[in-house]
This record gives sequence, C-alpha cells and structure tokens, in this order.
Amino acid sequence: MATHRDTMTDIRWDGRQYPYIPQEPLQIDPGLKLHAETAESIDPITYEVIRHAMWNINVEHGHTIMKVSGSPICAYGHDFNPCLLDERGNFIFFGPFLQYLSSATSSAVKWTLEYRSGNPGIEDGDMFLTNDPWIGATHQLDVTLIAPVFWQGELFCWVGNTLHQWDLGGTSPGGFNPVAQDVYWEAGCIPPIKIVERGRLRKDIEEEYTRRSRMPELVALDLRAEIAGCYVARERIKQLIDRYGAAIVKGVMRKLQDDSERAFVRRLHTIPDGTWREVGWIELAHPEDRHIYRNCLTLTKRGDRLIFSNQGTDPQAGTLNSTMIAWKGAIASMVSAQMLFDQMFVVEGAYRHMEFVAEPGTITCATFPAAVSAAPALTLLQTIALAGLVISKMLACSSDEQLRTEVQSCMGAPMYPIAAISGINQRGAPYASFLLDPVGAALAGLSWRDGVDTGGWPWDLQSTMPNVEDNEWFYPVLYLWRRELPDSGGAGKFRGGNAAELAFIPRGTDRITLFTATGHCAVPGPGLFGGYPTSTTRYTLVRGARVGQRAKISGQWPMERQHLEGRVEYLPPKAFGVVLHPDDVFIMSWASAGGYGDPLERDPQRVAVDVQQGNVTQQWARRAYGVVLTEEGDVNWTETERLRDRMRRQRVGKPDSAMRVDGTNGRMVAEGLEVMGGYLYCRRCGHRLSPLSENYKLHCCRKNMPVQEANRYILDPRTYLDDDVEFRHFYCPRCGLLIETEIARPADDPLWDIQLAKVNE
Repeated sequence: MATHRDTMTDIRWDGRQYPYIPQEPLQIDPGLKLHAETAESIDPITYEVIRHAMWNINVEHGHTIMKVSGSPICAYGHDFNPCLLDERGNFIFFGPFLQYLSSATSSAVKWTLEYRSGNPGIEDGDMFLTNDPWIGATHQLDVTLIAPVFWQGELFCWVGNTLHQWDLGGTSPGGFNPVAQDVYWEAGCIPPIKIVERGRLRKDIEEEYTRRSRMPELVALDLRAEIAGCYVARERIKQLIDRYGAAIVKGVMRKLQDDSERAFVRRLHTIPDGTWREVGWIELAHPEDRHIYRNCLTLTKRGDRLIFSNQGTDPQAGTLNSTMIAWKGAIASMVSAQMLFDQMFVVEGAYRHMEFVAEPGTITCATFPAAVSAAPALTLLQTIALAGLVISKMLACSSDEQLRTEVQSCMGAPMYPIAAISGINQRGAPYASFLLDPVGAALAGLSWRDGVDTGGWPWDLQSTMPNVEDNEWFYPVLYLWRRELPDSGGAGKFRGGNAAELAFIPRGTDRITLFTATGHCAVPGPGLFGGYPTSTTRYTLVRGARVGQRAKISGQWPMERQHLEGRVEYLPPKAFGVVLHPDDVFIMSWASAGGYGDPLERDPQRVAVDVQQGNVTQQWARRAYGVVLTEEGDVNWTETERLRDRMRRQRVGKPDSAMRVDGTNGRMVAEGLEVMGGYLYCRRCGHRLSPLSENYKLHCCRKNMPVQEANRYILDPRTYLDDDVEFRHFYCPRCGLLIETEIARPADDPLWDIQLAKVNE
C-alpha cells in the first residue's frame, strides 16, 4: 500500500523549528513494543460485528464527552471529535462529530511516539495533552487528548479526542484575539505532556493547565470530559480484544483501512486526470486593516493520487493564519464527506493517496510564531468550503453517476462569524463565550437538489442550533428575533440554502463587551458552475434604540431591523473592545450557501414554490431567475419564457436567431461544459468553446459587475475595504448560458478552474 506524504521544506522537530511533519519510519524508542500481530483471514460476520462495535465505541466516546462537559460549545456546537487510531497513529475512525478537528490527532500521536516514547515514556494508563497547532491541534483552544491502549505489554492502538475549551488565557477572553500580533498574544502552546500517568490525573500538570484560564472550573470539567471519553473508549477496546483476541481485532482495523483505500481508488479511476482550482478571499488581517487576502486551493489528480496545493495563497498576515496540520484536516473533512460517505469515515485509505504541498509562511501554512487562534473560524472553514468546491469540480468529471450526486456549491457560513461576548452575567458571575447560532448554517446547492435552509454543515452530521431560551439562560441577553432571511441563498439552477439573522439586547447586566472575528463581510463565498455566490456576514449595532422603553409605550417588540430607531453602525470583521449597553441592539446575520448552475435554468415551478413558502421574494424571483408570477402566485409561463430569452440576449448581445439549442453528446465535465474530441463545448447549445489546453473562460463572453449584484444582502465592499472586487459572469457566446461566476480583483486574470488532461469520452 502507498503512504501519504507532506511536501514542504524538510523540517523535523528539534524543539525550535516548526511544523512537525511525520515521516516514515517513525523514530520510536526501542523499549516501546508495538503490537503488530494481525489475523490473516476474518470471517465476514465477525468482521461486521467488530467493525460496528468499534464504530459504536467511537460514538460512545463522543457521547461521554457531551454528558460530562458543561459547555454549550460542546453540547450545541459539537466543537469536539473523538477518533480511533492504530498503534502507529494512523486513522481508523473519524467522527461522527466535528470532522476537521480529528485531523490533528494523528500528528499528535506520531509526535508523541517520536518524542515521548523514551522520556518520559509511554505506559499503560497514560494520557497526553497538547494544544500546539504546529504539532497536534487546529488552534490553541482545541485541546487534544490522546491515550495509548496496551494489551499484554504492547501498545495496541490509540484513542483520542479534541474539544474546544472555554478559555485558556492570553490577552483576549475566550481565546480568539483579532488584534494579536503573534502567537505570544494568544493562549500558550503546549506540546504533548503526560497529564494522566498510569491512570492517575497529575495534579501539578492540571493546575498549571487551568491556572492560565479565566474560567478554571469549567476548563477543569472539560478536561475531565476528555479524560472520561478516552477512558471509556480504552476500556471498550480492551473488552473487545478480550472477547475476540488481539490478532482478530487488529485484523479488522487493517481491513477497514484497506477497504477504505480500495473504495477511494475505485472512485478515482472514474475521473480523468486534471487540475481544479478555487479561490477565496479573507478581509482584514487586523482591525485597522482594509485589505483582502487570497486563499488558493488547487487539486491535481494523477492516476490514483490527489495532490492538494496552496500555490498562490498570500503570505501569512495578522490573525488570518492557520498551520499546515489544520489545513490538511480541513481538506480531509471534505474528502471524507464527499468520497468516503460509505466507509464510516475511515479516512486513512484516502490519506494513503493524498499529498499536501504547502508553501511555508503563507496563510494556510503559517510558520511560528504567527498568530493562529482565529484559524478555525476564518481560514479553516473557508478552506473546507474551497475543498468542497475543488472536489466537486473533480467529481463532476466522473463517469460514476452516484459520485456526481456529491457535487455541491459553497457551504453556508464559509467563515464562522465569531461574536465573542464577555462580562458579568445576570447571576453576578464572570463569563466568556461566543454565540453558537451560526451552527445553523445553510447547506449548499447540489447538482440535483436545492440546499437546506439553516441546515447545518456537511462535515458535522449532528450539528445543532442552540435554543434561544438556552442562550438567554446562559448569557445576559434577551433575543428580539431569530429568523431565516429570504433571498439570502445563492441563486442557481439549484439554489443555496438561506441563512439567518439574530438580534438581542443586554439584559440583567449593565454592559456586554464584544469582539468580532470573521470574514465574508465584504466578499462572499463562491457559487459553482454559474451559481451565484453566498450572502455575506453582517454585524450591526443600533445605538440608543431603547427597545425596552419603547415596548412599554407601544406594547410591541420590534421584529425586524426596519422597526428599530437609533444610530446604525456596521462593525468590521475584526473589531475589539466593543461595548453594548442595555439601550443598544446587536444584530448578526451570517453568510448563506452558494447556488449551483445558471439561475435561468431553474425550473420556474420551483421558484413559484419558493415564493409561496417565503424563501424567495417575487422581486428576486424576477431579477435573479427571470420568473414572472401571476397575482395568484402561479408561473406566468409565457412572460417567463419571454423574460428569460431577453435576459440571455442581453448577456451576449445577440438576437433570437442566435439562441438555438442543439447540444452535443460529449462527456459532462461541469454543469455547462462537456468534452469531445479534445475540445470543451457548451452543454446547452453545443457551441465549441476552447481546446482542453486553454482556459475556456477566455473564449466566453464576460461581464463584470458590482459584487452587490450577486445578492441583496451584500453591502458595498467599500464599507469595509479599500480594495476593489468585482462579480464576473462567463457566458456561452452563442446561447448565453451562464457557465461560471467568480469574484476577483479587477487586475486578476480569470481563474483557470478546470484544466483537464486527455478525457476518455
């Protein structure tokens, strides 16, 4: 079997250089014996029983964490993930919670094997803790705990989990710091330390760990939740070995990895070689900044290998940075969801055929001591969205129809809108946390159906939006509304899911201190194959609204922004030290999901249903979809056809006679593209666009327009930026089909997003 590798400068850990990059073979102390005995054959029934038993162990591991933890971040945000690994730190099971968190666990185990097996040693009953993003965490607040499982004196496997902690110190309550100049402004980095020794929690290490926190009791409780989860998982594994034998259980682990690899390679064989690209934009490296930064992701398929690259990504800057370990995990979470959906998240088979090529010193491969605490909310979530898009572009070329159903546009909340609040709560106790409502993210438009409004995330199968009442109990706030936003989902043949908005006032306290840390306030996430982009995140303050006093007079509470009086402020994506008083209203809306395919190709009846259900307004139905409705809400088919024809002619400036449709019978490689005889053609009318050796966009009709044209919830980017951005359309020159959209700076060349080698038609 092949092994995966990370391509970078050849750096190995020596206590000073970062990052740690595992390289086989691992340098392990010879005194540590690894269990390697594997049964040659396992009967199918035994295999299935043990396979599902191990899956259930991983699930029970997660449920144990949820039951012990007192954290709403854990209970509602599912900001944790357990996993099971073999004796060398290779994955068996991910999830099924927050997928990308697990990615760092393998690196943490391998580092521990290399640098702790000799001193202080790895023994039965031990557990190691780390939050070092250059070793085994996505950022400092995502604390990883790993536990070896021994059997008859040999290290049999590992169990581990990662859980987001309330506060681990640093200069900002809650740990996200939008003004950090480097990592020393943030919570400290802890390389793997032995916090549980031979089954006993080390009090000295625990006190050192909790001492740095503003909320030590809750951090101590979450630490015990992680320990309890590992303990339960370890004991269940031992019970399984005791019942079936070590060789049988290890044989099931090996077969899970090998079956995952076979499934992955089989799917790769249905896809032609090629390169697919996507670009995202992040605003403001720090609060005084007014620029955007490029996050590039390139996927190249060569035979049975996938190579992911960050080529073209901007240099690390301010608080936008993530480490390579975290970047890998973001990508792997979408590989798992889109290509290993039937393998129960056994991702190791894919890792054997994946390479990660990252340029050190960039936003997605930051070198020490860059500030990285905001990475999960910013760069990592955006990378997950970009990974979903490049994988989707690749899968659209597959000859496997089932695999093509996994094609999707940009997910909702492609950067998590951190609104961190702190102060003294209604019970007189200190608190520090961030709002979890955007867990109700919108799901992307797919190649065969619409996205789901506020449906969650594609890489967290159990994401749960917190109840308003629970938030009002935990924090000193009173909600005025929380509602879905019609028209917010990206328009398309299949539209993206709509996002939502909340508004609250402080209650039971004289002030709330707030800071923001996100992106996509000025530049939305991409659409796919002509689909429109997402909406954007928006933080709004209405100063002096005096909602309580006015409600006493009128007897009514406001339900929309238009009902509020006061002075309006738009907070930037990075704002620090904002103070809310009881007379102020805080409003936050988060980015929706992107659309799939040309909106003028959408079934008009679907648009009519959307309008009837309040998901789309009549104005947007006409403007984005070219659909005209009667007074009764039915489709006016004659006027709709006439309007759509006029809109297509306006795209390319041609009369009706040039709009004929007579498609070819080539192989589909995108919603609007097919390949035949070494050329790309429009799938709608059969017009030959370009040879495979050229960027098809250079042969399309191109129209540049303001970003605000993409979605009615996008503000003028100049509200936040000095940089110019534009919304580009690329049309078939003959029929006016919208083949692709992109968002770029005016001087940027059109992105060559689909670059195919020879395709078997």
